[in-house]
Amino acid sequence: MMNLQGKTILVVGGAAGIGQATALLCAERGADVIVADFNEAEGRATAQTANGAFVPVDVTDETSVKAMAASISQSHGKLDALVQTAGILKGAYVDLEDFELATLRQVLDVNTVGSFLCAKYTLPLLKKGQKPAIILISSPAAYGVSSSYAYAMSKGGVSALGTTMAGKLASQGIRVNVLFPGGINTFMKRSVIEEDARRKGQDPQAALNAATQTGMGEPEGVAKVLAFLVSDEADYVRGSVSTR
Repeated sequence: MMNLQGKTILVVGGAAGIGQATALLCAERGADVIVADFNEAEGRATAQTANGAFVPVDVTDETSVKAMAASISQSHGKLDALVQTAGILKGAYVDLEDFELATLRQVLDVNTVGSFLCAKYTLPLLKKGQKPAIILISSPAAYGVSSSYAYAMSKGGVSALGTTMAGKLASQGIRVNVLFPGGINTFMKRSVIEEDARRKGQDPQAALNAATQTGMGEPEGVAKVLAFLVSDEADYVRGSVSTR
């Protein structure tokens, strides 16, 4: 099992789902974990379980992200990895002509702008780290057919952001990867499956059961990949990485 001893790792969106699983696994492997999330109650609970710190953040608010980075600078002084998992999916199965601009902007603000702001304001801390890494979360929706126009656009933006950062930050010794998880058993994924079943007149629970039986992955499986990507053992990994 890889050792993350001595690593200071920030998991944004660490209150639930893939982020929570990643924070807990990194802590188990010896990392000093910082959980940041909009959901303070669950974020603090995750941080407590991980014997780490919690910092509240709204990734759509530049002032909030700057305050998060300032708090970490004061408490920890540096970062060895940023794992940005915060994301939302809105507008599933809404036709293009009915799609609200407000919904589009909300999803872009969280998924794409949020990733940009987190990377921008933690960069000075990462420059002080050892073999620092930035991991952003995209989705197969970025290059396939998504249930939501907004989600697909936002994750396409995350992918482009990660690719550009990888090229520009490599000379500064900062490795950037973009992770593309497949169908993972999170609240967001379950909600989409249930909504699809309802619009087809099917039983949502039966649809969930079928998805699980046909190979829907678990957050803990993705967490293992993310824990590897923030480790020194992943030093040779470049570009995008996909999971089941």
